[in-house]
Amino acid sequence: MKLTASRCTPFRALHWLSRANAFGLCAAVAVFAWMLWPLWRTDDNLAHGIFLPFLSGILAFESRRDPSPRFLRGGAGLLAACAFLIVLSFTSLACAVVYASALGWTHSMAAFFLAAALALALGASWLAFADERIRFLPLNWAAAMAAALWLFASPPPPGTYARLASFLQSQVTHGVVQVLNGLGIAAFQDGNVIELARTSVGVSEACSGVRSLVSCTVAGLFLSALLLRRKGDRTLVVVLSPAIGLAMNFLRSLLLTLLANAGVNIEGRWHDLTGASILTVTTILVAALALRLHRREPAPVVEAGDPQPLPAGCSPLQGILAAALLLAGVATCLIASSSQPFHAAPGKGPDLAALLPDAPPGWTAQATPDLDQYSGILHTHALIERVYSEAPAKGGAHITLYLAYWLPGQAPVSLVDAHTPDACWPGTGWQAEPEPADRARLTVDDRELPPAEYRRFRHDRFETHVWFWHLQGGRPLTYVDPRSAVRLFGLAWHYGFSQPKDQLFVRVSSDRPWDEIASQPTLEQLFVNLRPFGL
Repeated sequence: MKLTASRCTPFRALHWLSRANAFGLCAAVAVFAWMLWPLWRTDDNLAHGIFLPFLSGILAFESRRDPSPRFLRGGAGLLAACAFLIVLSFTSLACAVVYASALGWTHSMAAFFLAAALALALGASWLAFADERIRFLPLNWAAAMAAALWLFASPPPPGTYARLASFLQSQVTHGVVQVLNGLGIAAFQDGNVIELARTSVGVSEACSGVRSLVSCTVAGLFLSALLLRRKGDRTLVVVLSPAIGLAMNFLRSLLLTLLANAGVNIEGRWHDLTGASILTVTTILVAALALRLHRREPAPVVEAGDPQPLPAGCSPLQGILAAALLLAGVATCLIASSSQPFHAAPGKGPDLAALLPDAPPGWTAQATPDLDQYSGILHTHALIERVYSEAPAKGGAHITLYLAYWLPGQAPVSLVDAHTPDACWPGTGWQAEPEPADRARLTVDDRELPPAEYRRFRHDRFETHVWFWHLQGGRPLTYVDPRSAVRLFGLAWHYGFSQPKDQLFVRVSSDRPWDEIASQPTLEQLFVNLRPFGL
């Protein structure tokens, strides 16, 4: 593919098929924005999505103001590149449909594949409109970013997000503790919790800096395309933007910790105020950097020649693009007509408190308070946990029983699997210990239970054994790593297309191995009560 210089063609001078394709692309963007609007409106990490249609439009318009636009010569290479992007776009759209059919369009993987499909389609369209026979969108950085920014319109894959958030949480917590110790303030790290002399501060997933990282990256890409022409300046802004976001988020975490150490209640107003302020300040800093570099750049040199291009013709790429848009439109209509809303079925779940046995003689039982604070994350209020403690004179063993229940359609299977001890316990300071096998065959009262997932965690000098089951419609499911996109796809394929069924999550944890607690009346009665549910 060779480059040639020309001028951009006005929209009114385009061939009718090219104009129709442009309208079709605008319609595709509008449909995509409508589908992801609930995520943009409710997820703080995706708040920038509300502005993406405007940012992309501004960059597309700005790309046409290039004083020396470049276009692509038609040929087999250009045709193959455009067709390849279209095939990838349809493949991504197919993956999005599979996940949406199984888990709903608001699931992160469905939204991610949908955003990738749109970005790839816009990339193919950009090549089609950069053809020298069309000369509508030139080959420059602004046009490339107008398509690429849509990759940030959706949540990242669960595994990528979980690893990134966990890493940033750990780094922020460690860094704040180091600074506090350097200032002479006593503090130590306990997982993602900062223990102070009079209080403790938890660095939650929301405070990890992912929001600042993504927002500043979007701002850096947009400003680099809008204001800068030198490759070095663009690279500097793109690289420094996320670094600025992470640094400002660290300062926010440090400020909140200092306020908490001074006795200030940082929940509510202080937490929200500092969060909004940091986003505003980081955006201003990134914009100031881009403007500073913009003023240092020389004025662009305008090539001599006739500024009015000849009327645009047509190319085979426009026909391919039109066929792809038509096929995508038909597929969208069929999917929309056949899709069923993913709502919880009416009804009432079981009495979880009645499923947990009373404390046997010589034991005490205490319910864990405030579990309802996790109902928003887990999409259910049916949560209960009870800690059974043996008298110290008899051994002092501890057994914790936890149950969570979802009505049919109340939550996708993958959401439940994403909140197992593997994903949640490390954030509270527990470290997973290696075990020869992750699955265990357990026996209670001479009855073999369905295979359980087994983990062993350590926190300082304390060790606990964890066994858990995830049941759907009375059938235990094979555990799937919530950080693996491939395995999550398999989970959707196997369990998503059937009618929604109720789900039950059962966890047993103890400071003693199973052989020492299996004969306890507490466990025997628990699994008698759970037998109708598949255990």
